[in-house]
Amino acid sequence: MDGHPSRYSATVRIQQHRQEVIHELASMVKELLIQFYVATRFKPTRIIFYRDGVSEGQFSQVLSHELRAIREACMKLEVDYQPGISFIVVQKRHHTRLFCADKKDQVSRRVRLLLMLFLYDVMRCCVLKDFG
Repeated sequence: MDGHPSRYSATVRIQQHRQEVIHELASMVKELLIQFYVATRFKPTRIIFYRDGVSEGQFSQVLSHELRAIREACMKLEVDYQPGISFIVVQKRHHTRLFCADKKDQVSRRVRLLLMLFLYDVMRCCVLKDFG
């Protein structure tokens, strides 16, 4: 784990089947923040939280509970510690598949980057917020 996004750490908990909200998230985030501090000797100024597999009907419930849990973990370490939080959620079962129309474009990094930027612009159907 370091101050650059090249090394990371993970923590795992057992959870009930088909349960969308991560229930022990505050303790998991606190544990990871401590590991980060031990490895780097500084606290992160921004947390990027990537959340996969949330159904559309539960976006707001997951956001509300899990964002609060991340904030709670930060405050348990230091009352005034409030890093910026980017909460990235990938929707469950979106069935979107992307392919290049021209076969020669499949190997071009530039085309892939342009496609990703286009997708970001076109597919952002939900409210985009940055908490920090």
